[in-house]
Amino acid sequence: MTIRQLAATGALLLLALSLTVLIGTFDAQRRVVAAEGNDLRTGQSVWVTATLDDLVDARSVFEPGTKVFVELDDHVRAVAIVAGAWLDVPLHSGHALTGAPGEALVGADAAVRRGAIAVGGETYDVVGRLGVRAESLLSDEVVVADPSLFSASPQRLLLDGPDSARHYRAQFPGRGVEVVDDGTNRRTNVDTVSPVVITLGALVTVLITVIAGVQAGRRELRTAAVRFTTGVPRLTSLGVAAVRVGAICVAACTVALACAAVAERVTLLEIGVTAAVVTAGSVVLAATVATFWHGSRRWNC
Repeated sequence: MTIRQLAATGALLLLALSLTVLIGTFDAQRRVVAAEGNDLRTGQSVWVTATLDDLVDARSVFEPGTKVFVELDDHVRAVAIVAGAWLDVPLHSGHALTGAPGEALVGADAAVRRGAIAVGGETYDVVGRLGVRAESLLSDEVVVADPSLFSASPQRLLLDGPDSARHYRAQFPGRGVEVVDDGTNRRTNVDTVSPVVITLGALVTVLITVIAGVQAGRRELRTAAVRFTTGVPRLTSLGVAAVRVGAICVAACTVALACAAVAERVTLLEIGVTAAVVTAGSVVLAATVATFWHGSRRWNC
């Protein structure tokens, strides 16, 4: 391929990767807005009667993102992460809980002094401010990370996470489970547009990456056909083409991941598009190799 053709392939791949980052940002924003409207619940929520030790000991059966809340006072809750990390937290400053005890997430109206808040005679470092904006549904809320605030005896806890009811019933058969109605806030729970937008965006991204790979393979094939007549084996030409397109993919993926990191820092969202970006680059490379190999089969061996 000529330099202009290489640049065109890279530009097409960057377009697909930029769309991937935008879709990831949109989806992350949608999740935190839903979490704010659902009182920080991001998965299937169930009321259970258990101890924190029961849930922590069974953490292997729960999916990443599972957490448990206990009500301490009006607008004050303690949280413990059961499995994975709590990422879908609506914040307008700071960062999510790291999992270490002694941290707190508070709304804009909470009484914070010198970066800390007092709850029950204990002081907690405020690491993040709840709510997508300062004036939000969570402006009065306080969430602290402190396992000692959970009772050693069974108590009423709110378990939240993917398929939490099914996992809890499987681990603790016979115990009662009260599933929280997902329709408590229809404005945030009923969203038919976002899934369609995300799906269409993903399909367009796949289409662009396949087109970029096929075009790159065809362009490399033309040059390799001439080299083949001079005695250059097609496997050698295929290796050169794969290396050249692979370098473009690596460069484009690096730029896209850097942009995603900047977007995460600016928006305070956990975008998590690394796997999608790497997959898009791999699709381009695979399409290039497949197109080249299919076209070169017509040559006389």
